[in-house]
Amino acid sequence: MNKQSVGNSGDTSTGMIIPVGQSQGATSRIFPHILDAISQIQQFYVIEASGQEIPDDFLTIRGKLNFFNVGFGAGFLEALVFALIMSLILILSSDDITRQAIAKYFPMINSSLFLWVINLLPVIISGGLCSYLSRNYIGKITKKAIDSFLLGRVFSLILKGLLLCFLMIWVSNCINPDSAWHFAQVVSLKKYHISIRIYYILLSVKPLLVKRAYELLAVFGLAVIMPFLFIWGVALVRKIKASRGHALMGV
Repeated sequence: MNKQSVGNSGDTSTGMIIPVGQSQGATSRIFPHILDAISQIQQFYVIEASGQEIPDDFLTIRGKLNFFNVGFGAGFLEALVFALIMSLILILSSDDITRQAIAKYFPMINSSLFLWVINLLPVIISGGLCSYLSRNYIGKITKKAIDSFLLGRVFSLILKGLLLCFLMIWVSNCINPDSAWHFAQVVSLKKYHISIRIYYILLSVKPLLVKRAYELLAVFGLAVIMPFLFIWGVALVRKIKASRGHALMGV
């Protein structure tokens, strides 16, 4: 491959290069979106997969922190969307009237499995996107960038998971007939029929909150572990295949 097509010479004596249009420490720039960070990782991959070297100090501490921040933001958004969807599903699970009204137009809403899949969509999409990086897990700089990104996501999911879990348990403990009725009256502006509806929904949600809180921890735990297992697993398989290939060539 033509060196100019992938980068500019950093040191002609060592053959090390850096990405086109960038200089030492250029990774200190902030990535506005997760796709920008992944695109940068793919640039590193293209260079290192071609056999070229990127200087060890190219990915600065600020650069690693930027990948970490992108991962943290992705985990935060993932947790937020998951929590919002779960809140809606909790209401549907606790209010048969609303659920059956929706089921007239969308029968699948009565399927608990369907609701769980919908609830898990943010985690599935984000986890799949992270696992996609397994194909790029080659080279020192690329690996450092991916690991920084995944660590940011891990810290975010752990933090948000624990906060949401404790919040849900606390809300469950706070719900009682008096507090539920007071809340229902405030939200409904003291309209009796609406207050009654909200009151019974709250009392129905109360026992589900603790159960969902622990389910949330389990889901977030899997969301934390799976990308690492997938990426490192693919890297291990790739390494084993390479070792076997070298062994066969040696024979």
